[in-house]
Amino acid sequence: MDREEPKFSDKDVSDMELRPRGYRGPSRPERRARTDGLAWKMGVSIGIAVLAALLIFNAYERYQARKDLEQVVLELNKSLAVAENQSAQAVAEVRRQFSPPAAPLIKPVPPGFRCSNGVLLKRDPSGWTQITSRSRQLYCPPDGTVGDCYSVTPRSVGCGW
Repeated sequence: MDREEPKFSDKDVSDMELRPRGYRGPSRPERRARTDGLAWKMGVSIGIAVLAALLIFNAYERYQARKDLEQVVLELNKSLAVAENQSAQAVAEVRRQFSPPAAPLIKPVPPGFRCSNGVLLKRDPSGWTQITSRSRQLYCPPDGTVGDCYSVTPRSVGCGW
């Protein structure tokens, strides 16, 4: 028994499809799976969504920080105004308490002292000694009380002004 080969015309060959030996089933056009690239698309979408959420969160945090800072500045300004008023009142009170006398009180030059050319001198047994503002010289009037005693310096007796 001999095998006969089929004979085709040109018209029949154009519709013919040649299949490989491992073919199983009818031929269909190749379709790409619907899930091709789905994971990639989902990953990009989630990344964009996370980025958008972070940007919105950052903008909200900056807005809140700005509001909080404005509130702190207002509170600081109020407390600064109160502190300035209190310090101004304290300075005025201190100035009232410790205001210097209108004119310095000048005592008379005691006996045994003399003022010569703006220099205060005291008589010693050996001569004259210069008295400065650092010298600790006290004079008490003979008929006065302890309250009448005063320190003898060039300034207190008006010498050298």
